[in-house]
Formats: sequence, C-alpha cells, structure tokens
Amino acid sequence: MEKKEPQLIPVQYVPICEEEEIDLKEIIKTILRYKKFIVIFTLTITLLTTIYVYLQKPIYKITADVEVGYYNLITKNEIIKYYFLDPYYVITYINNKYPQAKANLKKEMPNIPKKEVPNIIEINILNYSNKEAINNLQLILKDIHSQENKKIQSFISFKKQKIKILNNQINTLYKQIKSIKSKLNSTKDPQIYQTLLNTISNYLTQIQNLKLKIIQLKSQISPTYITKTHVIGNIKKQDKPIKPKRKLIITVAFITSLILSIFLVFFIEFIKSLKEEKE
Repeated sequence: MEKKEPQLIPVQYVPICEEEEIDLKEIIKTILRYKKFIVIFTLTITLLTTIYVYLQKPIYKITADVEVGYYNLITKNEIIKYYFLDPYYVITYINNKYPQAKANLKKEMPNIPKKEVPNIIEINILNYSNKEAINNLQLILKDIHSQENKKIQSFISFKKQKIKILNNQINTLYKQIKSIKSKLNSTKDPQIYQTLLNTISNYLTQIQNLKLKIIQLKSQISPTYITKTHVIGNIKKQDKPIKPKRKLIITVAFITSLILSIFLVFFIEFIKSLKEEKE
C-alpha cells in the first residue's frame, strides 16, 4: 500500500488584540456641534493675549564693547598692560549691581589679535528705550571710573613717592661728588687723585641710571600711558524692540487656545458619556 503524504492546510494567523477604530466622521461632527464654543473660546483667549501684549512696554537692547582701564609698562622687548581693575571683577560687579545689564568677557574682536582682547567686555543693556539704555551705560561707566580713579590716584602717588626717593638719592650723590672734588684740589698723591676721579665717575653713572628710572616712572604716570575704561567703537542699537515678540506670542496663543478648546470639547463629551452610562 502506498503511504499517503500528509496534506498541509494553510492556517491564517489572526491577532488576538482588538483595535478600536476611530470614527473620523464622529470626531468632525462633535467639533462642528461645538464650533461656536471653539470659536468663542479661541477668539477670547487670543484677544486677551493681544490686549495683554500691547499693554506691555517694549524692551530695547543696546550692546557696547568696553575696554577696561590700564597703564602701559614699556620694556625693552614689549609693552605690558597692567589693569587698574581686574576685568573679571568688573564683569561680576556689573552683573551683580545692575540687573538690566549683562556683561561678558569678549573673546574675539575684529582686527585685534586675541592676546590683546582679555580686557574687553561686551555689555548688553535692556530698557524701555535706547536712550534710557545708553543712560544706564553712562551710569555704569561713571561707577567704574569712580573706583578706577581711586586706583589711579594711588598708583600715581606710589610712583611719585618713588621719584622723590630717587631724587633724594641723586642729591646725596651730588653732595658726595662736591665733597670729593674739594679733596681733589688738596691731594697731591696721583694714586689717590685717580681713585677720587674713578669714584666721581662711578657716582655720575649712578646718577645717570637714577635719572633714567625717574624718566621711566614719569612716563608711567603720564596721561599718554594711562587709559581709563571706555567704549570701543559705536554703541549698537536696535530700532525695533526685542521684547515682547507680539506676533509670535499672539500666534502661539491662538494655536494653543484652539487646541485647548478642542480638548475641552472632547472632555465634555467624555463626561456626558459617563453620566449616560450611570443612568
């Protein structure tokens, strides 16, 4: 007897989970049934937002690049900047005392090498007009100058004191030279005479070096080498306010209120359906 080959019967797999179908027609009918509520709710929220936005005072912003004050120390190889106020202190001071201002260290400036940028600060100021913002900037600079002036006066006084000490040393050396010259006239010993001449020459060299130091100190306190904190270039102003962004706020309010009104409609329908089931 021939063996019958088993027959394969195709079985279709049917998923057990049931999916609820969303009736788009019912959704549209529900929305249309509550269209007045949706329109009134959306327009009311949008109108209130528009009124609120237009009642807000516009905020303007100015930006200024400020160089912190310093003096130049000229050496044989380079010119070194010494700051009267540390730039990081100035930034912290402005940010803490003036809430309408925001100061940051400028990392790059056009046409200025990076190594010369560390004392340049960017200050952004917000106010109800560009004029008021510029007045705020002037107040900040005046405040910084008052602190800076104390440092400058202290610096100048210190340098003048050093100049005075050097002048006293020069006067002492001149007196010693005068004394030695009187001895030259009285001595007849060639060896002593030469020693005295060498001493005078040495004293004159010291005087010359001291005078060079005085010139250097005077140059350091010269207005030419002292730079106070000041604005670099032009103050950047914006003709249009940066806040509030009226169009954006009104658009967002319209879309949000529309979505919220539709959500409320379906929530109301859901509550109604629950009540009907209980009844």
